[in-house]
Amino acid sequence: MARFIPEADTVLHCPEPSSGAITADVSTHEPQAWFLFSGEEETSALNHPWPESQVGGVEFVVDEALGSLGRNELLGLYRDLAEKMLAVFRELVPPGEWLYALDYHHTNYRLFPHVPFEKGATLEEMTGNYTEEHFQMAQRKIQPPPFASRWPVTIQPDGDPEHWFAPPDFRFVYSARYTVQSSNGQATGEVETYELRGRELVEAVERNMPKLFRLGRRLPVSK
Repeated sequence: MARFIPEADTVLHCPEPSSGAITADVSTHEPQAWFLFSGEEETSALNHPWPESQVGGVEFVVDEALGSLGRNELLGLYRDLAEKMLAVFRELVPPGEWLYALDYHHTNYRLFPHVPFEKGATLEEMTGNYTEEHFQMAQRKIQPPPFASRWPVTIQPDGDPEHWFAPPDFRFVYSARYTVQSSNGQATGEVETYELRGRELVEAVERNMPKLFRLGRRLPVSK
């Protein structure tokens, strides 16, 4: 689903807001989950090689479901995906350690997954997207209530070419990609591809499979 970004979107658990966001009033004594980083570390992380596909790699291609589901139903699947992937990250990353949360086209972060930044999140806060009711308000140029997005880099691609999460040694990589299918120059459908690199990540996800993945095609990663 291509993302509709709210004009008054806010970001919690992040020392600086993402583009267009309003800083939330968060106590400096509250543990933080998201930290911006840049410079040489950012360049290195963005260009770091991924695990070879032979070491363990699968992808889930979701296309038909994106066009057949209602907005709130799809957001519910994104929430389930976020909750289950966060549980996987907590299983694979020891307390106190972190993951890169990366996006070539936007701000990049370190994510400390054991900080309970998702606690009490609404559907909009957990997915970074308006519900159907508020989306329709925005379409009519009526400002919906602002909300605080808990994921500065969302677990779903949200209309971006690619988001990916990896520990500093890149022993595993979770990637979410968005593309548009076309025929004769006309867009015919949206495609989200979720790629898992690294055997430990694949095995952890398969123990508690996100509902969205079950609606897609499971394919081996060939490169």
